[in-house]
Amino acid sequence: MMASIQNAERKKMGWIWVVFSIYAIVSASGLLLIKIGTSDSGISIQNGLFSLQASPQIIIGLVLYICSFVISIYVISRMNLSLFYPVGTGTILVLTFIMSVFILKEHISVYQIIGAALIIGGIVFMNIRTE
Repeated sequence: MMASIQNAERKKMGWIWVVFSIYAIVSASGLLLIKIGTSDSGISIQNGLFSLQASPQIIIGLVLYICSFVISIYVISRMNLSLFYPVGTGTILVLTFIMSVFILKEHISVYQIIGAALIIGGIVFMNIRTE
């Protein structure tokens, strides 16, 4: 009986990590599209008024970012915040880093690679369970 309860709990947590992964990918993709869209649009303040000429990439990026926020609410409701926030932030940082290198062709330094490796190490340590 106890084993079946533990199996059900593992399946439930497995599912939440799938949703968490979707959250991280959607969030990083939204940020990437916003960055891409800023080259085609302008943001200015004239006569005290804010003006934004949004490109399609910015609009899609904002929609993805809002979707990631909604997904994060779902995940937070089913996961400890002390685990969600640091792992989520680290995962999004590393995904954004990878996307920036491969899609935006940004140049990286050895220190950035070491930093990303340390973040990944932190994510691994945050997921170690001691029971």
